[in-house]
Amino acid sequence: MKNNKKIVLIALAILFVIFISYYFIIKSGVKKQTYEFYTMKPITIRKYITADGTANPINTINVGAQVSGTFSRLFVWYNSVVKKRQLLAEINPTPFILRIDRDKANLSSARASVSKQRAIADYGKLTYIRDKELWKENLISHATEQNSYSIYLQNAAQLKYLEGAVKAADIQLKIDNINLSYTKIYSPVNGIIINVNVVVGQTVASNFQTPNLFTIGKDLTEMEIDTTTNEADIGEIKKGDEASFTLYAYPDKIFQGYVHNIRINPTTVSGVVSYNVTIYFKNKKRLALPGMTAISKIYVSEEKGVLGVPNSALRFIPPNENKHVLNDLSKRLKIGEGVIWILKNEKPKPVIVRLGINNDDYTGIISMAIKAGTKVITGVESDYQTGGRHRRRFFF
Repeated sequence: MKNNKKIVLIALAILFVIFISYYFIIKSGVKKQTYEFYTMKPITIRKYITADGTANPINTINVGAQVSGTFSRLFVWYNSVVKKRQLLAEINPTPFILRIDRDKANLSSARASVSKQRAIADYGKLTYIRDKELWKENLISHATEQNSYSIYLQNAAQLKYLEGAVKAADIQLKIDNINLSYTKIYSPVNGIIINVNVVVGQTVASNFQTPNLFTIGKDLTEMEIDTTTNEADIGEIKKGDEASFTLYAYPDKIFQGYVHNIRINPTTVSGVVSYNVTIYFKNKKRLALPGMTAISKIYVSEEKGVLGVPNSALRFIPPNENKHVLNDLSKRLKIGEGVIWILKNEKPKPVIVRLGINNDDYTGIISMAIKAGTKVITGVESDYQTGGRHRRRFFF
C-alpha cells in the first residue's frame, strides 16, 4: 500500500515538473510584439493618374502612288532617314513614255489637220465673198450664193472643231507628262521611314484607292504618348499638366513631358468609356521608338507641407485585435475618413483621421491628435515565433 502511494506521489511530481518546464519553454518562445513606425512630418504629395499608352510620332505621313504600274526601283527601306523631295521609289516609266510619244504624234496630226482645214476655210471664205458680189450683179443665182455661204460656215465650224482637237491632244500630252512624273515617288517631308509596304516587282493599282506605300514619321526628336484614360479620371486632367513615363525598353529611365491634347472622341469597350490623352515629350536622343509601350503618370494636383502617412499605415490592423473594437471603428468611419494606429502605453490605439490628397505612396491626413513628430504604426516588425504571419484586414 505504501509502495502504491509512493508511486502516485512520484508520478504527480514528474507531471508537475513537466508542466512547469512546458510553461517556461512556451513562455520563453514568445517574443515581445514590436512594430514599424513612421514619424509624421510635412511633405509634398503629388496626385497623379496612371495610364498606359504607346509612343508615336506627332505627325505620321502615308505616302502613296498616284498612278498604276509595276515598281522597278526602291531607294529606301525601314529606318531610312529621308529629306524632303528625296526619291523613294520609281514605277516602271516605259508605258508612260510610250503614251507621251503617242500623244505627241496625235498632237502633230491634229495640228496638221488644223492647218489643212484653215486653208480650206480661207478658200471657202474667198469663194463666198466672190459669189456674193456676183449675185449682187445678177451674174449668178441666189441659190449658188447661198450654197457658197453654207460651205463657208461648215468650213469655219470644222476648223473650230479641229482646233479643239488640238487643245485636247495638248492637254492629254500634259496629263501623261504629269503621270510620268508621278512614276517617281518623293518624300513630302523630312523624317524617317517607319513602314514599307512595297517591293520591287510589285504592281499597284491606284484607280480606286491610293495604295499606302511608305509611312514616314516626321521628326522623331519630338513625339507623343497616346494613352487611354478612364472616364472617371478624365475630369481631373487638364491640357498642360506635367507628366512622366517609363518605357518597357528603358525601365530605369524616367522621361518627362506634358499633356498636349485631350481628345473628346470616346471609345467604348464592354461598356467602359475611355478617352485618348496625348503626352508630348522631347526625344532628342531618339531613345523612344514608334510603338513602344509606355506607363505614364499625369500629375493633376499637388499640395506642399501637408502631414502625410504611408498608405501602409492606413491599411495596418494590429494582429489579434479585439473584433468588437474593429467593428466599432467600422461603424464610426465616415466617407473620406480612415484609421491609423499609434502606440500608447505600449498598446496600439486607433485614431480616426480625415483623408486628403493621395497617390500610390502617401495620403495626406487631418487630425487634431496627429501632429508633426507623432509616430504612427505602419507594420509589424516581428511576430510570434510559434505562430504564423498575422492577417491584415482593411476598412476600405
